[in-house]
Amino acid sequence: GAERIKVWTRDRQVQIGEKSTMGRGGMASKIGAATVAAAGGVHTVVASGFDVTNIEKIFNGADVGTLFTAEERPNKRKRWLTFATETKGRITVKDDGIQRLLRLGSGPKNNIFGADITDVKGLFEEKDVVSIVSTTGQEVARGMVQVDSKTLEGLLVDPSLGSSHPTFQATLTVISGQEVVILENSVIR
Repeated sequence: GAERIKVWTRDRQVQIGEKSTMGRGGMASKIGAATVAAAGGVHTVVASGFDVTNIEKIFNGADVGTLFTAEERPNKRKRWLTFATETKGRITVKDDGIQRLLRLGSGPKNNIFGADITDVKGLFEEKDVVSIVSTTGQEVARGMVQVDSKTLEGLLVDPSLGSSHPTFQATLTVISGQEVVILENSVIR
């Protein structure tokens, strides 16, 4: 049978069974909703609804159900990027570039350069939201692009154009050149 998970972590892998005959959305729906709430800065617990005393137990601090711990509450822009946008395209980034993106530190050591981008999908304009994916196809972030897809595809044709121009920048300063996504305008998924 299923084992209780006390605290949910983002990297957790679980086997989702069939939807119960009594339920409406199944466990995958519950995990998805709790993950969204936690990403919005709210501690969330998924517990059995068959025991009506569980709500009181949870509010009294009892160890019941699965806790999804609140993440840092995102600012309005990042909340918009995470929950209210549809992506217009996809940028695939090499592993080194993804690691720099995930570190989110400030300064040129964390920039992702045009040479880090391996593929561009979709037609998008400057300021559109795109999905930033790893070479395995996993979405790791979303961001507002600073250049259109045609310009970015040009970097793929001639990688030397992107070798010295940052495409992602971790600083909050005004930028120019061939930046593609500014980290201030991106959200890690």
